[in-house]
Amino acid sequence: MPRRRQRSASYWRVMIAGMIAGVFGVFAVAAMSIPAATDAATNCRLDRKDPAHTVILIDQSDPFRANDVAWVRELVEAEARALPRAGRLTVVQPDLDDPYAPRALFSACSTGSPDRAHPVLSNPRMIEDTWRAEFRAPVIESVEMALRDTRQPQSPLMETLFAIADRPDFRAGGRGLRLVIVSDLMQHSQGFSFYRAGADPEAYGATRLSQRVPDLSGTEVVARIVPRDVYDLPLGEVRAFWRGWFAATGADYGALN
Repeated sequence: MPRRRQRSASYWRVMIAGMIAGVFGVFAVAAMSIPAATDAATNCRLDRKDPAHTVILIDQSDPFRANDVAWVRELVEAEARALPRAGRLTVVQPDLDDPYAPRALFSACSTGSPDRAHPVLSNPRMIEDTWRAEFRAPVIESVEMALRDTRQPQSPLMETLFAIADRPDFRAGGRGLRLVIVSDLMQHSQGFSFYRAGADPEAYGATRLSQRVPDLSGTEVVARIVPRDVYDLPLGEVRAFWRGWFAATGADYGALN
């Protein structure tokens, strides 16, 4: 009889300990799942620890056609959908008056992509509606505003890329850094111009502009080359130049077309 009582007492001690551990476990999981505090205007984390940051650089050296506008809109929406909740999306455009200070047309964070919503534990329809109204709509509006601009006399791509790499929220080593370049990739500024010197690495190396190399280590860089009827330089030379240029920055570079 004493042994039976002893076994019974041990059993209940184990059960109680297990239940207490389970309760603490539930609270721990709940605490870990509480989302970080975010800014009401941008939906970005107040601690500035963005889980990802995608910068889209739209360089419109020539007017975009209707087809161009359509695929750019699709490209931007795909990038927006790929971001996790509170992932930042920034849309910039070169500023000819101040090449090292590109115009930020949009910078805010995702409310949560419907593509990433759990079909059972969340309400995908509500997430979709919120995402479209609070994130997608202003992103697309900013892009369409950029595409309404007319031909630009210069295209300071490199200067704009230097500025992007210097952004405090896009520093090398950050999480999920991605740079999407929408351009014909024809660098044209006072510092260096493909139209004057060609896509020539040696000619570029002789310029003061080449003395500065942005740090894009760990950044995924992709270029969506805008189609033109006539290119002023062989496209193969332009592609090769930028592959070498981005290799020096430490970026993981590739072209989408």
